[in-house]
Amino acid sequence: MAGSWNLGILSLLAERRYARKASKELLELFRVVQREQPELSGRALYQAVITRRLGANQKRAAEIVRRAEASFTAWPSDKELRFRHVVHYQVFEEFTHSGPGRENTRTNMGRVVARIIPEQL
Repeated sequence: MAGSWNLGILSLLAERRYARKASKELLELFRVVQREQPELSGRALYQAVITRRLGANQKRAAEIVRRAEASFTAWPSDKELRFRHVVHYQVFEEFTHSGPGRENTRTNMGRVVARIIPEQL
């Protein structure tokens, strides 16, 4: 019984560590892209950041931004798409596709992301 409890705690800590690290990396990419392309804002900026993260896969980046918008801006009330939403979606997507046994998470990755990504971005 204690072994499965320890495994659960280790899994939870790994999820949080992954979300923290990926959020910090995405925030740094945001700053780099913003410096390099100051004319970009909103969706175009978010897509450029995700494109950089994915290694120039613009089509996939556009899909991630679109899905983040669909996931976070319509419910429970209409909201403007924020970088925090895109990061939350991207971190969850990356984590759940990063290996066997990671098809879902036990932690609220949005809370971890919110500690790192400023709300106004």
